[in-house]
Amino acid sequence: MKVSCRKKIALNSKKEAIVIPVYKNMRSIKQLTGKRIDDEINRIISSDYFNYKEKEIKSFYMEINKKLKKIYLVNVPKELEEYRYYMELGSKFAKICRQDMIYSFSILSFEDIAGEKKDFDHIKSFIEGIYFGLYEFSYYKSKKENYELEEIEVITSSTKLKKYMDTYSEEIKTLFGYVYKAKDLINYPAGDIVPDTFCRYLKKNLPEGVKLTEYDHNELKSKNFNLIYTVGKGSENKPKLAVLEYRGDSESDKSIALVGKGVTFDSGGTNLKPTGSIETMKTDMAGAATVYAVVSALAESGVKVNIYAYLPLAENTIGGAAYKPGDIIKSYSGKTVEILNTDAEGRLIMADALSFAIEKDPEIVIDIATLTGACVIALGSHCAGLISNRKFLAKNISDISYDISEDIWELPLYEGYTDRIKGKIADLQNISTKKREAGTTIAGLFLREFINNYPWIHLDIAGTAFLEDEHPIFGSNASGFGVRLLYHFIKKYYTSG
Repeated sequence: MKVSCRKKIALNSKKEAIVIPVYKNMRSIKQLTGKRIDDEINRIISSDYFNYKEKEIKSFYMEINKKLKKIYLVNVPKELEEYRYYMELGSKFAKICRQDMIYSFSILSFEDIAGEKKDFDHIKSFIEGIYFGLYEFSYYKSKKENYELEEIEVITSSTKLKKYMDTYSEEIKTLFGYVYKAKDLINYPAGDIVPDTFCRYLKKNLPEGVKLTEYDHNELKSKNFNLIYTVGKGSENKPKLAVLEYRGDSESDKSIALVGKGVTFDSGGTNLKPTGSIETMKTDMAGAATVYAVVSALAESGVKVNIYAYLPLAENTIGGAAYKPGDIIKSYSGKTVEILNTDAEGRLIMADALSFAIEKDPEIVIDIATLTGACVIALGSHCAGLISNRKFLAKNISDISYDISEDIWELPLYEGYTDRIKGKIADLQNISTKKREAGTTIAGLFLREFINNYPWIHLDIAGTAFLEDEHPIFGSNASGFGVRLLYHFIKKYYTSG
């Protein structure tokens, strides 16, 4: 999708529609639309046809240069709202575009309509909402809808906004290309995305500049990645560890470590999940899909940063070779772990990957995982959990999450619960014996055992990665949550230019 800018609506434009934000008693906008269109808009919004309901969108046809052109009037507040308001509006309008088969349109910028031009993230948020609203997973449909929005033209009197959109439109397109790929990976059935096919997908879809190294199950065993190996050994689809390397800043020795949980299907193992909890467990590799997308978007955009990303991939299944409660496993770090529940497998594979990640002496370690049902109980499906061992990191990433409408909430890394992961016959145990208490914090404390006090952010996306009910921005099914959040966080705080 192309995004362009123009200072005034062109009456000879080939765009199929014009989108005009309006509010009650709106001032004249003829400097952007011309007198004839301005007069017609004022007539419509003064009539009973327009009700000024929140996010109301009404349309009519107008003859311009002997051609009928569709005009959409969108009710907006007079004063600029939070960015999420415009993302929701964009997602809603994308569905109208698909329904009405609109392939291109012009839109007057919200900043121009409100007369406020301190920043231009409102129209940018609308465009990002459009991208979310346009996504459709149709890979398995025999009849595929052949629709694609081709161009959005932003009408603005501001040369700064034009420059801003010219700068960021290509970046947004690249970023959402990988948001879509992450969503696709999460939406694929578990039978089609197993550790091996995930790695094959990486080989085919990594951009130039990203190096892939794979460790198969034999190498996992020989190199003492015993937690990853053990979680996946019960499946005929054997576990793997994929490592992505992007060196975007050759002048720096600093690097970032990203770790994404990649359980391609989680049956719960010997502690089998019940009906109602197992059906969507193809999504338990959302952390790995997110990390792949973040690294790829940074690389394709040419961001100056060095990243090592670790994707532990395994199927957690039942069977004669599957691990069992009571097993004790020596981790890559050397610490031993007693298994009290095989359905707490994500923290196990993450632990080995985290131990491996800190060997590169990273500036920061960030992990993202669909880790605990407790996080869903605490925060629901619209908000992810955040745990960090540095307060400034928690604040920095929380500020970005607010601006881009990917909501996170910090949960405590409460020291008083540390004893709950200490083992009686091993160094650690993978769950607390105190049932139903502070499950997300317990998981965070377990992961912390493997990072050696490096600056660390943990994101639990168990609720946000896959949405069974419609979200006003992200829709339903795979959300792509976390790709934009980590991309913007890394770009803002960890790049050299």
